[in-house]
Amino acid sequence: MMSEGIDWMAVATIVAVLLGPIIAVWVTRYFDDRKEVRARRMDIFRTLMRTRKMPIHFDHVGALNLVEIEFAKDGKVIAAWKDYLKNLGERLPPEADNDTQNAFFKKRESLLTKLIYEISQVLKFKVEQLDILEGNYIPQGWNDDDFEQPMARKALLDVLSGRRPILIQPYAPTQAVGPYPPAPVMQEPDEQS
Repeated sequence: MMSEGIDWMAVATIVAVLLGPIIAVWVTRYFDDRKEVRARRMDIFRTLMRTRKMPIHFDHVGALNLVEIEFAKDGKVIAAWKDYLKNLGERLPPEADNDTQNAFFKKRESLLTKLIYEISQVLKFKVEQLDILEGNYIPQGWNDDDFEQPMARKALLDVLSGRRPILIQPYAPTQAVGPYPPAPVMQEPDEQS
């Protein structure tokens, strides 16, 4: 049925033809943006989970530096992040005994666990704080390297700055048989002719 002067069906069709593609693109962009935000947040979460026992790894540091940007609207995550960063800025006194060192690093580990847990809650992961704290595998060799590298660097700097000498002494290795048996000894033929 037609009203006088305006065909409402024609107007609706024109509006749909004009606005339909625009709305479709807008909706697609909206969902793509949400998916991209989630992917970036997941990357931070995965990186922190993967490197939680290697706090000086460059991936770990990079992920920490992105928390403020990617989780800016999540108050609990930002609060946990700030607490962890504050702790990272604290230094353990060189004369600290073992109990003080253990308490210091346990607190640091606990603050990182809380940060990862808060991120997991925003991403709707069901993970317990204890699983975050106690989980993770790191080879002993990596731990040994992380422990020895600062000592070796400090010793080298001490030598280069003149605070520590390089000990040089003569060395005369003993004549060991080695991994191979000795060469056969050839006997000279007797001179009887």
